[in-house]
Amino acid sequence: MPSGPSTPRALSPEGRTAALADLLRQATQASLDPDAVLEVAVRWCVRVLGDRATVWTFSHDHETLRAGPRAHAREDDERDAGLDGTLAERAIERHTAVADGGRMVAPLRSRGRILGVLAVEHENPTRAYRREDLELLGEVAARVGLVLDNARLYDRVRVQATTLEHVDAAVCAIDADGRITSFNPAAERMFGYSEAEVLGHSPLDLLNAEPHQRIEAARDAVVADGRHASPWRLRRKSGEQFDGHIHTVAVADDHGGMTGMVAVYQDLSERLALIAALERKAAQQAAVAALGERALEAEHPTALVDRAVEMVRQTLQVELVALFELVDEGRMLALAAGAGFPDNYVGHTTVPGGWADGQEGFTLIRREPVIVDDARRERRFVQAALVGDLGAISGASVVVQGHGGTHAVLAAYSDRPGAFTPDDVTFLQSMANVLGDALDRFAGEEEIRHRGLHDPLTELPNRTLVLERLAQAVARIDRSGPTQPRIALLFLDLDHFKNINDGLGHRAGDDVLCQVADRLRAAVRPVDTVGRFGGDEFVVLCEDVIDEAMARAIAERLAEAFEKPFRAGGDDHVLGASIGVALMDTGADAVLDPDALLRDADAAMYRAKEAGRSRIEVFDMGMRAWAVDRLATEAALRRALETEDEIVVHYQPIVDLGDGSIAAVEALVRWQHPERGLLGPDAFVGVAEDSGLIVPLGRRVLELACAQAAAWAAGRGDDRAVLPVHVNLSPRQLHDQWLVDTVVAALGDAVPGSLALEITEGTLIDRGVDRVALLEQLRDRGVALVLDDFGTGWSSLARLAELPIGGLKVDRSFVADIDGRGGPIVDAIVRLARAFDLPVVAEGIETTEQLEALGRLDCGLGQGFLFARPLPAEALTPLVLGREPAYGEIVARAPRV
Repeated sequence: MPSGPSTPRALSPEGRTAALADLLRQATQASLDPDAVLEVAVRWCVRVLGDRATVWTFSHDHETLRAGPRAHAREDDERDAGLDGTLAERAIERHTAVADGGRMVAPLRSRGRILGVLAVEHENPTRAYRREDLELLGEVAARVGLVLDNARLYDRVRVQATTLEHVDAAVCAIDADGRITSFNPAAERMFGYSEAEVLGHSPLDLLNAEPHQRIEAARDAVVADGRHASPWRLRRKSGEQFDGHIHTVAVADDHGGMTGMVAVYQDLSERLALIAALERKAAQQAAVAALGERALEAEHPTALVDRAVEMVRQTLQVELVALFELVDEGRMLALAAGAGFPDNYVGHTTVPGGWADGQEGFTLIRREPVIVDDARRERRFVQAALVGDLGAISGASVVVQGHGGTHAVLAAYSDRPGAFTPDDVTFLQSMANVLGDALDRFAGEEEIRHRGLHDPLTELPNRTLVLERLAQAVARIDRSGPTQPRIALLFLDLDHFKNINDGLGHRAGDDVLCQVADRLRAAVRPVDTVGRFGGDEFVVLCEDVIDEAMARAIAERLAEAFEKPFRAGGDDHVLGASIGVALMDTGADAVLDPDALLRDADAAMYRAKEAGRSRIEVFDMGMRAWAVDRLATEAALRRALETEDEIVVHYQPIVDLGDGSIAAVEALVRWQHPERGLLGPDAFVGVAEDSGLIVPLGRRVLELACAQAAAWAAGRGDDRAVLPVHVNLSPRQLHDQWLVDTVVAALGDAVPGSLALEITEGTLIDRGVDRVALLEQLRDRGVALVLDDFGTGWSSLARLAELPIGGLKVDRSFVADIDGRGGPIVDAIVRLARAFDLPVVAEGIETTEQLEALGRLDCGLGQGFLFARPLPAEALTPLVLGREPAYGEIVARAPRV
């Protein structure tokens, strides 16, 4: 027989206290496990209050009670303590224990919430519970409810903590005071702080990179709505800012009051970078496709490359993009197209094409893409000043390759280090490939067109092309008046060519025709057109011809091409040319008829033949008064050069701006015309240049200046420094093969250092080895070379360093504007001269204010009307020979700072 149920006895107050203490001790030991707490409770109830006990807890929806742990007084009793629904509702509703006979139900309460009920019953339903039993159950249920709630809370915290340890999202818990209370490992990895470093600190101080207004708006949203989510600018421990996303949720207590917040952070930088990369890739592909469409539409290469560099600049979002074409047989790269460069750079600037001279030349030689992450740390080559001066730090460059060779180098530059990725280089190369194919196709088309418009023997334009260019020239004529530039057409027929062709054969004749073509090309300007009409007839088309005199001068140059014999059949043969010249009137009433102009030139050529061959005939003999004067000036100048007293030299002192002494003098040519009086160089030097008289004129000035320098040197004595005489040298004189001999003869026995030759920046354009060798020969003979009008040309620092230059002269235009834009230029030239250890002379000083400004810039030498106008030698001699500073008083009025 099964044993009967135990019968709980009424507990004394002391027993009740001891029983409760025992219950709390056991519940506390099990407080980390919610189920264990309930097991303790039901076992205790069976031992103290009844035969059966069961716990019923609410489900998550707080709608349904589910049976939990149970206990029985008898081991063979497996029934649960029945739950009287009505009794349970009363207990829950009243928040207190209730009884009905042999059953009791008490609510499990904690922090104002009902977690479930604890049901106890006697096996004998007629045995009713006493009031003290009901009170004891109520107290037990209250104690157990609190311990259960704490156990559940601990369990949730433990699960949450474990979860936070392993989730990828960065989570930060914040208390009501805005201080960090929890910082999971993902947050540590994202922001770079350890949890210990951030606990107790405000996330706004450590993690936030948003402005105050946005922070306040987000906080208000959390308070009002319980949550806020949006993209957010965040900051790492290193100070690096990055794009992220924040989702903030308010944490409330049981009464709905906000006790803190939990923020979940996401790092969007990689995602955004990926999106940006995809968008960038799509834009690059679209740009390549668009450029390809333009290329297929046969857009002109100039427009195509201009479009290409701008598209690259916009697509890569960089500061500079350039297309460098090969010039000087690949030794230099010229900026043929550019985006982001100053207007005057394109077409006028170059970079070296050597291996170590820059990224562009390195790319050209390597024939493969080159990336520069930071030019300041680049070791393979030096950065080209062209892009470095414009702020370029990183760059990417590729070769524009064609079927027959390299066309150009395409390069992009940024002012940000590491701005270019391999994908960017692939895009750049794709654009270069499109350009290479387009340039190849255009070159092929041009070759076909060239063959159709050029003479196959001489490669000169044929009749069709000459007439086409003539029609274009007519369309460009300015008809505003008869004095506007005109078109000249020169028709040439070789005299006695038939003798060579018939006597030596057509091959010899063809050789002569090719020699004639070469000489005619060399005799005209690059803009002029030399064409062959067939047989031995040639045509020269010239635009911007001022008048008949200029047209005749052109014809004379063409005639000079026939002064030397031609080589044919192993012998020299002299040929002449009959030249007919026709000019087109440009007046408002003139008839602009290209065919008529061609007929006029042809008729003039025949008149030349009829008049004796090897001569020039002009169809229209009308001449303007100024042209007559120009020819008269040339003739008179020729006569003057044959006399001893018409060509004279005046001298202007070059003054030491420190003490006012004369440091040098400049020789300036004058013409003592027998009828017009003393003429300045503006009246005749231009004519001398055009006519070639500048060479004998320059020789005369050299002779006079060197003779005067020797006389002054003798008068000054051996104890004083040599006084150099500066003589201007024209570009044409530099082409004179006898220049060195002329200078040596003019110097005679003069003291070394007596002569300085001034050359203009324009002469530096010629980079030929012969030119440098010529200047070095002059330098080796004790002649100083001074670069005149410095700052007005296109000389580069590299060019300045490689030439044997002994001084610089600042152009007078900069001195005149020294208080304005000229000041910084003068300052730069003075600093540059100092860096190269060169003396510098400021020209055109006319006021004390200019002198003071030059003193502030530490300019050493100067000349100008403030000191003296150009003077005859006899007037300047007392100042040159005197031992006191000739202009000390003037210099003293403008002290150097």
